[in-house]
Amino acid sequence: MIRISESGVEFGDFTADDCYQIEHSQGHKSLGNGFKMVEFTYLCEQKLFVVEAKSSIPKASSQPDYDNYWAEILEKFENALLLQVMAYLKRNPDAEQELPANHKAMDWQHTSLQLRLVIPKVPTQFLPPLTEKFRQSLKRLKTLWCIRDSHIFVLNEDKARSEGLLV
Repeated sequence: MIRISESGVEFGDFTADDCYQIEHSQGHKSLGNGFKMVEFTYLCEQKLFVVEAKSSIPKASSQPDYDNYWAEILEKFENALLLQVMAYLKRNPDAEQELPANHKAMDWQHTSLQLRLVIPKVPTQFLPPLTEKFRQSLKRLKTLWCIRDSHIFVLNEDKARSEGLLV
């Protein structure tokens, strides 16, 4: 079973066939410097969870940090989805070789993409406005990949645990 410690929480337990630790993968390293990446992707019941964890978030009033934060989040999710597909299509030999078995057999047409940003210490009352900001930040990605808003959420530790992402 795979466990991933990040941003003060422990993700898991995931089977090796379902979890791709994409941030620390050879596929990611093969791209060279400058490619930011989410922590991991996790396949469960025809849902591909694409998960990024952050220990904090800047205040909206702290510009340009706040806008840069969301731009970096978008970049990580874009890069992760592209690398995942590149591995599946055998366009990146390093990523294809290490792609977990169930990811290789995944039916992309019938698999929903579930994007999650986990910020463990965020109070629950702030999750809806942060989720809305997250969705707005991913507008381009949502359009290109046909991802519904109902598949994109910011989660705190409790919500991530209830979704089965944390130990």
